[in-house]
Amino acid sequence: MNISGNSPIAKLELKGDEKYYQTLEGHTIDALAILKGYIQRRREVIVQFCKRWELEEEKFLRNLFLTVYLHDIGKLTKEFQMNIKRNKRSQRYPHAYYGFFLLRESFTDGTIEIPVELAAILGHHTQLYEQVYSDENQFEKPTFLEKEIGEFVNNAMSVYKDYGFDEFFEFRGFGVTIPDFSWKKIGNARNKFVRGINRYVKENKNWERTKSIFAYLFAILQTCDDYSSAYFSNYIMEYRGEERIFDGVLKNPEVYVPLLEVDNPVKKALGDKEPYKFQNDLVDAPKFVTLFAPCGRGKTEAALLWALSALKKYRRDKIVFAMPTQTTSNAMYDRLLKIFGEENVGLYHGRSFVKLKQQIAEKEEAEEEGGWDFDDEEEIEEIKSETFKGNILFKPITITSIDHLLYGFVKGFSQADFAVGNLQNGVIIFDEVHYYEKLTLEHLLTLFKILVKMDIPHLLMSGTLPDFMLRELDSRYKHITDWEGLEYRPFKLEVQEETAFSEDVITEIIEGYKKGLTQFVILNTVERAKQFYLRLKEELRDFEEPNIMLYHSQFTYSDRVKKEAEIYSRIKNKPFLLVATQVIEVSLDISCDVMHTELAPADAMGQRAGRLNRGGREWRNGIEHVLKVYMPENHLPYDESLMDRVKLIVRDYERPMSYRELKEFCDVVYADYELEIPNPEYNLWSLFRESTVFGEYWKDIAYEDEEGRMFRVREDKFQHVDVIPECIYEKEGENALRVENMVKIPLYLLLKDMNEGTGYFYLPRGQERKKSTKIYRICRYPYSYEIGFDYGAEDEVLIL
Repeated sequence: MNISGNSPIAKLELKGDEKYYQTLEGHTIDALAILKGYIQRRREVIVQFCKRWELEEEKFLRNLFLTVYLHDIGKLTKEFQMNIKRNKRSQRYPHAYYGFFLLRESFTDGTIEIPVELAAILGHHTQLYEQVYSDENQFEKPTFLEKEIGEFVNNAMSVYKDYGFDEFFEFRGFGVTIPDFSWKKIGNARNKFVRGINRYVKENKNWERTKSIFAYLFAILQTCDDYSSAYFSNYIMEYRGEERIFDGVLKNPEVYVPLLEVDNPVKKALGDKEPYKFQNDLVDAPKFVTLFAPCGRGKTEAALLWALSALKKYRRDKIVFAMPTQTTSNAMYDRLLKIFGEENVGLYHGRSFVKLKQQIAEKEEAEEEGGWDFDDEEEIEEIKSETFKGNILFKPITITSIDHLLYGFVKGFSQADFAVGNLQNGVIIFDEVHYYEKLTLEHLLTLFKILVKMDIPHLLMSGTLPDFMLRELDSRYKHITDWEGLEYRPFKLEVQEETAFSEDVITEIIEGYKKGLTQFVILNTVERAKQFYLRLKEELRDFEEPNIMLYHSQFTYSDRVKKEAEIYSRIKNKPFLLVATQVIEVSLDISCDVMHTELAPADAMGQRAGRLNRGGREWRNGIEHVLKVYMPENHLPYDESLMDRVKLIVRDYERPMSYRELKEFCDVVYADYELEIPNPEYNLWSLFRESTVFGEYWKDIAYEDEEGRMFRVREDKFQHVDVIPECIYEKEGENALRVENMVKIPLYLLLKDMNEGTGYFYLPRGQERKKSTKIYRICRYPYSYEIGFDYGAEDEVLIL
């Protein structure tokens, strides 16, 4: 629709030399179309949310309407309108800030005791933090277009009726008194607003309720705003007509309100298999549940049964899988894609861009032989879109890392409030919840308490659920156990005093290869894994193309993704030898006939054992499935006292072991283990309270790749640094400076190089002159897809 060139503009899209505009009215109508679709498709969810927090449903819906309708009113300034028509940026005229100033005395009938609606409008372009918009020197004085503001506000009643919102709530109009602008007035208004909200939160101590309501309202606003803007951009890219100014253009708003519709959850999760008893138990389980079941018994399927049932029972709309590692996230993503389809499944973690890139590449290759050019702008935009959707937990199912979930609750990334808002009506599955180190577990226990208070259903799954964790959980959790599976004895434990590098062990592994076995060898450090792989490869030199692979954490991310796929392919052909580090413990859904491993903490050994005769009932079934344990050369990377305790106890379990005995082994080792709240100033609980609405700037909380700054998810005893292999940089030049080409290596190597001046590390050409927050370092150590980096004769104790 072509309308008058005098209409206030909200959006500008460029295509070639042409400019295409969308009016403020048009953008607002498109955003409201998504809101109406949201209310229609998720009415039961909204009703449940309002009952949960004792909100007046009609007022909540009316204020949602007003928040979306008024969110861009700050664009009605003379300066913004001049700039957008001239294709000039308006960052010195922040419309969210000026919109807040316009509305602060008028938008007073809030959903709760504090004006969360105004907070959402203030933060819809820059995530709220304590000092947001506090530096007036960055901005220019606006000239409010009083006539246009009056017309726009008065038109709200017509839009309310014309677009059918009168079926949801009663609305009698809205008025705005335009204030006189001065820097003192707007600064005082901002400061009073921030102080008032912070004081309310501190005095009332209802952090969970306030965060939940603010974040949910904010997420709906962001959904309406972001996706109406994205639709207009895509619309113009396809448009071939003569018009240059547009009103509302959005069609099919329901696309931006996806719903997971499953008629038969049991069939969806299990196919034609009959459910085990513990899986049936989960269907009727309450909101807060733990599941203790062995590896290979269908925990994921059981979790899906619980989640699909919980969506319906508790009127929720999203499933979130929180995984311990990026690799496990990728594997779960691949698995759920096959069940639910890519339109329903999202992925996000620090390197998910690479995984999604691979997925799109594979799809393109399947559709069009001959490959494709990944620099194509449309493909990049598709990945960015998918990454963004994963980041904000947009799709009905999202697989993410535990790090991303935790950082969301402390505003640790730029879309944290958006993600936490989308999570408010989700259900969460925490996989392998025992797997984390002490600091992460302590953060998780705090998170579980927050989720219980927010009434967000969640399931904690583990193959060795330890007693020290169960002791810390709220009494409202129901504990479900796979008692049948716990009695399976899938392997025999044998402990040797010798190291894995002894001649007898090498000979035994080679004999197993000759017998056609699938064998895994797990070493505790990357360097020992490399050395062992090279030793075995030398022993297999007389075999034509021996089926042996090395897998550890110090490959480029793209190589790790390729190696995971290659392992799944090559393990189908016996014999097969996989030499790996502890990265295998939860990352790959694979199984071997015989496992050789260095001694490790009890829970880590339990996880490794989960990749031996996976799902087997007996340790003898034509093959003797044995877990052979060898003494490591030193305790690293684990705690020395913990390793000494494991060494004392492990021999008590030298026999065919059941999963029940495996848990008992863990509980004996960790009998005196206590969890406590970490750093009282920067722990999850203190930062969560501080960031209920405002809080710290996200870049002060964490780096862009979700490495901790003020708040750390993991205790990095051995610090690492990202580098790019020189062989890749020399081949690709600046194109090599991408996340997928990075390798995490020990920081020790970089510091040693800086002290000794050996020149193994350097900055890319020209980076010294660039003001960039992302520093790329090139590493001269030889690198290969087969081995990773070759550090030569460096001290392996320091290269973990």
